[in-house]
Amino acid sequence: MPATLPERLRADCSACVALCCVIPPFDAVQGFGFDKPAETACHHLCADHRCGIHAELVERGFAGCVAFDCLGAGQRLTALALARFGSTDWRARPEVARWLFAAYPRVRQLQEWLARLSLAATVTGDAGLEALAQALETEAPRWPDWPAAELAEWEHRVAAALAPLARQ
Repeated sequence: MPATLPERLRADCSACVALCCVIPPFDAVQGFGFDKPAETACHHLCADHRCGIHAELVERGFAGCVAFDCLGAGQRLTALALARFGSTDWRARPEVARWLFAAYPRVRQLQEWLARLSLAATVTGDAGLEALAQALETEAPRWPDWPAAELAEWEHRVAAALAPLARQ
C-alpha cells in the first residue's frame, strides 16, 4: 500500500484565500508565466480568491502553479486568521495581510516537516516518528507566533529524527 499524506497535509484551495497566489514571488523561468514580486496578487486572481485561468494553467505557461503544493498550509493559516481576526480579508485589512504574509512561509515549512514525519512514520512503522509528528501538530495554533529559537529547535528535532532514514 503506498504511503499517502493525511487529509490535514493536503491542499484544499476551497478553504484558503489564495495565499500561494499572493505571498510567494513568481519567476517566469520556473513556470509561472510572468515574474511577480512577493506579497502581490497574481493578476489572474479573482475577487473570490479563485484563479481566473485555472482550467488553462499549463497552456497559459503556469505549470509552476500546477506543480506547487502548500501541503495544507493555506487552509490551516486561513483558519487561524479567521480565529484570530474574525476575518481573512487580506485585501481590506492590512493587519490581516501583514500577519498572513509573515506567517505563511513558516507555516508552509512546518507543514512540510509534518509531511516528512508522517510519511516516514507510515513507511517505517516507527512510533517515535509518529509521536514527534503529533507533538508538532499539537503546536500548530502557535506556529505563526513562534520565535526563531523555537523554530530552530523544531528544525533540529525533525532533522535528527529523519537523519537515520537518509543513511539507509
